[in-house]
Amino acid sequence: CNGSSANSTIETCNGCNCFDDGWMDQHRRDHPDQPMLFTENWGWFQPWGQALGIRTPQDLSYSAGEWFAGGGAYLSYYMWHGGNHYGRTGGSGLT
Repeated sequence: CNGSSANSTIETCNGCNCFDDGWMDQHRRDHPDQPMLFTENWGWFQPWGQALGIRTPQDLSYSAGEWFAGGGAYLSYYMWHGGNHYGRTGGSGLT
């Protein structure tokens, strides 16, 4: 994802907003024959040693709207509820 894909795979976007950060424009230039897939719309993300960044529901939904308005073909919602945690119990406030 985001530049680290093998030759025969579809390039996808992972991040907080793949529209505002220019990913879509770059993808159109570099991979015009591939669909635009947003595989991880991070609801929160905390790089090691940095402050916790929590997004509002409005920001998450706005980034989804921008994505589809910009021509995105797919958006995975699993990251909105804590990623791969079973039972939707994952999230920034739980350990």
